[in-house]
Amino acid sequence: MEIVNIKINVMQRLFNWHTSLKTLIMVFLLAGIVVSCKKSDLNNQPAPEINVEQEALNAARTLENTAAANAANEGRSLNLDEGASERSNQNIVQIVVANPNFAALEAAVLKTGLAGALSNVSASLTVFAPTNSAFAQLPAPFNNASNISAITDAGQISFLTNVLLYHVLGAEVFSNQIANGRSSAVTLKTAGQANDNTLYFSKTFGLIRINGQTDVIAANINASNGVIHAVNKVLLFPTNTIAGIAIANPNFSALVAALVKTNLASVFTGSGDFTVFAPTDAAFADLPAPFNNAANITAISSQAQIDALSNILRYHVVASRNFAWDLGILRSITTLANTPNNKVTTILGYNIGFVKGNANNNFATANPADILATNGVIQVVNKVLLP
Repeated sequence: MEIVNIKINVMQRLFNWHTSLKTLIMVFLLAGIVVSCKKSDLNNQPAPEINVEQEALNAARTLENTAAANAANEGRSLNLDEGASERSNQNIVQIVVANPNFAALEAAVLKTGLAGALSNVSASLTVFAPTNSAFAQLPAPFNNASNISAITDAGQISFLTNVLLYHVLGAEVFSNQIANGRSSAVTLKTAGQANDNTLYFSKTFGLIRINGQTDVIAANINASNGVIHAVNKVLLFPTNTIAGIAIANPNFSALVAALVKTNLASVFTGSGDFTVFAPTDAAFADLPAPFNNAANITAISSQAQIDALSNILRYHVVASRNFAWDLGILRSITTLANTPNNKVTTILGYNIGFVKGNANNNFATANPADILATNGVIQVVNKVLLP
């Protein structure tokens, strides 16, 4: 993957601007503290302070001990022969058909005409098999066996075919062959755009998550022509770039304006492999003018402010995919911002994440997390990260 290296050398002006920004932010913080104290005095009850870092750490350490067990408990209800050491005499399709928990998957395989390929005796496949409850999270007509069987629209059948192929690897991969940490594998789906046929694995605390939010809940179910891993969500391939997702979301108007103002928008419209911690409009609103909304950002004419804004934006970008399950416990991640202040600190969560900049007093929360794009992943954060 091509890694974009952006270098901007305006350190003196940047230092001056950052000093002003930090001063303004400190004034605002002090003003907030004074107001808070006055309110507390009136009520004779000091307002409790929420320690986001401690709560996130506690939650992460709990997950360290419970995540894999919770997934295994969910898988046990499927009545599958998880982790069987001997090869079954049934092929992949026969195992799916025999288990009522895969009724929707069976209907999808039949509707798309993939039963022959998945029962091929000479094949050696890996299938990530969504359960009925996984399909139930999709909109109709893809949400259950009955609706899937009734599909007649050619476009919907084509889409469903691509979705199923996105769950299949062309070689056997058992759970112990998936590396700890981050890894990826190309599926049998034909690539329409860059990376839209690739699965991204996050293996942490013994739990394998795919594309950020799908759990392997029953692994290594042996078939005569491959292996099945049951999953609790249907895997949907990305269809848009990071820039396209941001432009389509009105909550990112300030971010889009900042990307355009700093000439960084084109970085996220093409190929790549990025993590973007994307501040919402509400996050930008906490900054002093002219950085507090899209209109003010668009009107900036000072080159020093544009350069500083560019560095702040690049401080939100990592040149690889990091899902929430990859963020570790107080992990230090290098961003594309200017050195030496170019690292953020992160804490993982289950469908949520936490990140803090060097100059931030508290952790920002990534929620929603793991928005998959063709050129990376977006983590929506509620604070602007400051280097």
